[in-house]
Amino acid sequence: MKPFNYLSNAVRAPEIVAILVRWGFEDVLLQLDTPQFLLRNLVRKKVTHLTPYERVRNACEELGPIFVKFGQILSTRPDRLPEPLVMELKKLRSQVEPQAFEKIEPLLLKDLGCPIAEVFAYFEPIPVAAGSLGQVYKAQLISTGEWVSVKVQRAEIHKTISADLEIIGWFAKQVHARVAELRPYNLPVLVQEAEKRLQEELNYNNEADNAEIFSALNTQQQRVFAPKVYTNFTTRRLLVTEWVDGVAPDQAVLPEADACELARQGGESVFHQIVGTGFFHSDPHSGNMLITPDQRICWLDWGQAGQITLEMRYLLVDLFAAITDRNAAKVIRVAERMAVNNRRIDRRRVEKEVTFLLNKHRNFGPSGTKIGTVGLEMLYIFGSNGIEVSADYALLSKAILSVEEAARSLDPNFDILSVAKPFLVKLNKERWSVESVTRQTLYPMLAMFRRMQQIPENMQRILQRIEEEDLQINFHHTGTENLEATFNASMNRLTVGIIIGSLLIGSSLIITTGIGPLLWGFPAIGIVGFLVSGLLGLYMVISSLRNHP
Repeated sequence: MKPFNYLSNAVRAPEIVAILVRWGFEDVLLQLDTPQFLLRNLVRKKVTHLTPYERVRNACEELGPIFVKFGQILSTRPDRLPEPLVMELKKLRSQVEPQAFEKIEPLLLKDLGCPIAEVFAYFEPIPVAAGSLGQVYKAQLISTGEWVSVKVQRAEIHKTISADLEIIGWFAKQVHARVAELRPYNLPVLVQEAEKRLQEELNYNNEADNAEIFSALNTQQQRVFAPKVYTNFTTRRLLVTEWVDGVAPDQAVLPEADACELARQGGESVFHQIVGTGFFHSDPHSGNMLITPDQRICWLDWGQAGQITLEMRYLLVDLFAAITDRNAAKVIRVAERMAVNNRRIDRRRVEKEVTFLLNKHRNFGPSGTKIGTVGLEMLYIFGSNGIEVSADYALLSKAILSVEEAARSLDPNFDILSVAKPFLVKLNKERWSVESVTRQTLYPMLAMFRRMQQIPENMQRILQRIEEEDLQINFHHTGTENLEATFNASMNRLTVGIIIGSLLIGSSLIITTGIGPLLWGFPAIGIVGFLVSGLLGLYMVISSLRNHP
């Protein structure tokens, strides 16, 4: 994460501060090391009729497409952020003005490697959709005559992302250091993880791979599909897929029986992905789903996908059973097995919070709480109590909640638990089959015996290295990266300061000697020394302003 630079963000930083103040976050800014010139002459029109989480969402939407995309990525971290904030961030949708085709065309030509007319018989220059990272165009291939969707990254998007992420990173560090009540969320780490996810989404090869993996793993579901990818045209910045006609679920006009059947098909598809294959669409909301004229479901936008192992799926079955049985103790036992760390936890506190959550959501189904909502809140309880689970569980909970919402737009009586039950029962039977039990017990025992056989050999190797004085123990202290950078910067400034001081002293001595050559009646060497020290001093001032922490 780059250090914050005031000069390079002289336009964007005041704009962001003004928007944050407008949405009622002036009190947070005052707690930070925000320069006073950024807070002057701002209109203090506070929004008081919205909750803090709603104000965060509205601020992200006004701050622009990069902040919207960033919020969307953060909505996949219910283990780190409170459920009400996650629910608000889920509502973020990229509604941005499309870029002119004149800006997009050079990038398209470069990645195609040839003129547009050599690949496409028809290319509509007006985009059919414009997102925060890219734009989608409709075209027709010359080779096959097929209509395709051409997704191209926006021009200079990397420059825009770099500038906004620099500001986001600065705010995250300041909030973490100065606002104690927000410190448990560890915003700098969240920002780093979100930045990594954003860079993955900027590589359209990942999206193409995810769509093809889904198609390969879901061949038996004839009514659910992902768009075909034309890999010979796809690059990091260009994605060409088949064109799919259709409408979003909430806009589909269908007979009641057909709508209910499609809702069931969508739910079964998601649970087949999660339980059957372990590879699933991470955000199957209605905006990423099309209902085709022949009543099939097309999953769009495969920029992010989740993946869980077989063991993680077994734990998922146990967690579902514990939640539906309202067994808080079992929930905690499963959570400890799901954890990727071995931290000691306050079991009494966790059990109280889990019990309260299960009592609060007593009914599931169409007339009760969405099971995905309970999953999001449960993950937050785990994370806030030191039980760190795989991020894929968070994607999984969000996927379940998204498909619940999309399916209920087709069928208000949709019950995802009844759809999930056959898949969970089947997985549980497979888990306790003779073959599975043998695989889970016999193979680990054989592996343990092999490792035991290697113990004498390993001990002999260690003792030999000790005898040869060749044994080294390496330590790596994390969290000192900023300290090292600060130390290096301080030493550089100290060195330049010493040079400036030496030049001033030396030039002052030379000026008094009257030694030629003379310039304006004074020794030229002394004058040059003063000029150089003055320039170095000016550089030090500018450098300090630009790298103000």
